[in-house]
Amino acid sequence: MSTTDQITDHGTAPSSWSDFRSRRHRSLADPHGILAQVGLHWVDPEQAARSFDDVPGSWEIAGNQLTVTWQGEELELLASSPEVEETREGELHRATITTPGDMRVARYGADVQIDVIRRGGRTGLRLLDPAAPRRTTFSEVPTYPYDPGLVLTGTWTARPTEVTVGSALPWLEQRLPSPGVASLEIGGKRVQLVLTGDANVLFTDETSGTTSADWRVVTAELDGDTITVDFNRAVNFPAAFSAWATCPRPPAANHLAAAIRAGEKRVTRTER
Repeated sequence: MSTTDQITDHGTAPSSWSDFRSRRHRSLADPHGILAQVGLHWVDPEQAARSFDDVPGSWEIAGNQLTVTWQGEELELLASSPEVEETREGELHRATITTPGDMRVARYGADVQIDVIRRGGRTGLRLLDPAAPRRTTFSEVPTYPYDPGLVLTGTWTARPTEVTVGSALPWLEQRLPSPGVASLEIGGKRVQLVLTGDANVLFTDETSGTTSADWRVVTAELDGDTITVDFNRAVNFPAAFSAWATCPRPPAANHLAAAIRAGEKRVTRTER
């Protein structure tokens, strides 16, 4: 991963931002974090049990539940009852995942771990390998220099709802909870931004797809009806790093007609 165009002006950045960047890099370097993603397989409910070249076991969806069967020590379960029901007959193991959400279910080989994910009514197996070159060669994400002028304060209006957005996968739509709408002045213009999650701003701007990732996210601070958005803390989604991510795109209204040269820059997206 390129580390060119790194932070060039640490002296003007507050220590809180430097601490934030340090925490961000430690999180990215986690052995089974974002940078460890090396594969994603979808288990087709219309097919019989099947195997994948790089994953032990035979996987199938029966009765709306994912089941895996394997021999001996091919897999080691990381989840346990009540999330997983396991049975054994000699060397034959069978495990059924009984919970509907995402979970880390098993590991194999040199600590490659398997996440079960649910997206758009489909069930996938995401593989996380701590030996992925993307992770083992990682040092830091390039960022723009800290810009105090891009710490913005505005107002927000509570308007709880759900918004439908696209994702890193062309076929996948996702519904995100939204607590309301923020109003900020950027470049002398008033903009309205849809918040998602607790207080996240998913956005594109005039640098998106060039010097910055296709889209980014920053977590705002809410205080009464006041909102503070520090774009220096804008970070890339996993989809900016990994070809195996399923990240949501920003709501359609969340494009900023200005170049937000703050936060993380574009990185090379890879399969490993």
